[in-house]
Amino acid sequence: MTEPPPSPVSSAVPIDPAPSLGHRTVVRHSVGEFSQWLTVTRHQLAHYVRTYRFLGLLGFVVLVSGLTVGLQLVAGVEATRIAALERTSEYETNFLEFTGLWIALSAALFAGDALSVDFSTGAGYHMLVLPVRRTTLLVGRYTAALIVTMAIVSAYYTFCIVGASYFFGSAVFEWVSTGVSLLIAALFALAALAIAFSISAFFRSPAAGVVVTLLTIYVGFSALQGVLELAGYEPWFFLTYAAGAITTVTDRDFAHFQRIPLGPGQYATLWQADFMEAVVVMIAYLVVFFVLSAFLYERQESMG
Repeated sequence: MTEPPPSPVSSAVPIDPAPSLGHRTVVRHSVGEFSQWLTVTRHQLAHYVRTYRFLGLLGFVVLVSGLTVGLQLVAGVEATRIAALERTSEYETNFLEFTGLWIALSAALFAGDALSVDFSTGAGYHMLVLPVRRTTLLVGRYTAALIVTMAIVSAYYTFCIVGASYFFGSAVFEWVSTGVSLLIAALFALAALAIAFSISAFFRSPAAGVVVTLLTIYVGFSALQGVLELAGYEPWFFLTYAAGAITTVTDRDFAHFQRIPLGPGQYATLWQADFMEAVVVMIAYLVVFFVLSAFLYERQESMG
């Protein structure tokens, strides 16, 4: 009986594996959200500080502050002290009166179009396709906007500190109340930026976001606040009312309520927010509008 032919497999000569070509295996490590947030914040901050918006607003604040201190120097130490009622606290209160305006301008310029550019221009086709959550993008941009805003506010406070120390002496400077005032200014900036980001996520036009933000925070709130006070009601629910605590914490003559006579049987009412009232109102605005901005940003689609 003939034997079957040997199997090709069994008769084949073992072949050595192909030599390695020397390719290295690249191990990719996942990037955490914290690292992504730092990256977004760093790049957004680098973008802000190179823009004419930041340089222009910072230069304008420095110019106004420098002129204020310069004119006080021209008037003389004695005249400046008399105008401030011989008190450092009064000097600070008068000087810091425009802090809310600088913050409102910063919110409009740095956050009024921070999110709308992803939906109205081609930038969204590059940013929104990245493996980064939209919430991380929002928080990174929000952080960068807060940093540049506080840089401008800090420059304004620096002129106030220098002027008060020169005219009244650093030994009697109101360091504690000034620090509290700066903290309230930071809280106001957080709330104002949250509103600006909400508006930016709602409007597709970057220009519209900037304009509406400024009109809402500074013009609209201030006008309605004045109307309510004229009618005899406390405007406790307006952000600009709470922002008044920036200067009331440095004012020794602070009064929560004043009734100013205008004529026979006619009075004007004036309210000023105290510290705790301002903090509660600002935190409420911050939480509500930051959540709203995240909600709107998640649901918008890029159509640039």
